[in-house]
Amino acid sequence: MTNYGLPQLTSHHLRIEVRAQTHIAFGRQPGGQLRGALFGVLRHHYCPAPDDPDPGHSAVCPVCWLMAREDASWWRGSTPMRPYTIEPPLPDPHNGRPPFHYKPGETFTFGIALFGMAINLLPYLILAIPEMGRVGVGRRLSQNEGRRGRFTMVSIRCIHPLTGEEQLLIGEGGTTVQVPTLSVSTADVLEASERWLSRINGKVRLHFLTPTRIIARGRQRIRHPLFRPFFGRLVDRIEGLAREYGDASEIHVKPALAEAEHVELVCEDTQWIDLTSYSTRTGRSTPIGGFVGHAAYMTKDWAPLLPWLIWGALTHVGKNAVKGDGWYEISG
Repeated sequence: MTNYGLPQLTSHHLRIEVRAQTHIAFGRQPGGQLRGALFGVLRHHYCPAPDDPDPGHSAVCPVCWLMAREDASWWRGSTPMRPYTIEPPLPDPHNGRPPFHYKPGETFTFGIALFGMAINLLPYLILAIPEMGRVGVGRRLSQNEGRRGRFTMVSIRCIHPLTGEEQLLIGEGGTTVQVPTLSVSTADVLEASERWLSRINGKVRLHFLTPTRIIARGRQRIRHPLFRPFFGRLVDRIEGLAREYGDASEIHVKPALAEAEHVELVCEDTQWIDLTSYSTRTGRSTPIGGFVGHAAYMTKDWAPLLPWLIWGALTHVGKNAVKGDGWYEISG
């Protein structure tokens, strides 16, 4: 089976179901708020020195290694790729309410993907999820007397996004956690690519589920889903994750990047959404907006590109991937 220059990387995908105990309301992109709540709980309970800016601390503290590691020796700056991403809940157009609003008793799901050795920190996440629900997430609401919404955990499952397999790790009220046995490897991605190629007749459609923010040449914001800059940032992210948490010794990006030059955007139905995410840790707001919607692309040979696109759908692409941005689906 041709490798198409992909690095060796593994990912574990957690699907978390929770039940609202009070009213819960998120903003237009819940990923940033969920990530902030998770980071806050982990730092408060499991980081021995949450205010220590020393990069050496983040190398040994499991929480800071996962969420906020700094490394001046990293090949592309001082902030390495984080070994996780959030998959936020998606809007339900059928409940007749504003998106991401949940009443007491309603359930919703979100996901966390862990890359490479980050799966070793699963016990911290298992403990952190119920605590997030106790502390509260989302906006402060008058219905909750000015507090954030609270939830209880229903289940945590490990899923295989390419096969649909699921494994229950812990259920509601459970005290025993199963060791996850489902993971995605580069071999799985290549097998999926072989299957999907038979269904593609020269055209691939991407559905951008969350805002996708592509910055080209360091500062140019791409407001439309042009394939080459999108694919370039996708390759950067996969390569960065492999260098830190996998094996990039056999990675070859130039053939795929050269092939990406021939891909044509033939249909677009996207819109740009301006959003910001506020960090209580840094006291700053970060733009997390981007384009959402659908785009279709044509080229003669998808074989060198599709494996990268499949990995990118699992890792997300572009800025703010850890907050849930850059999440897309592929169809033929």
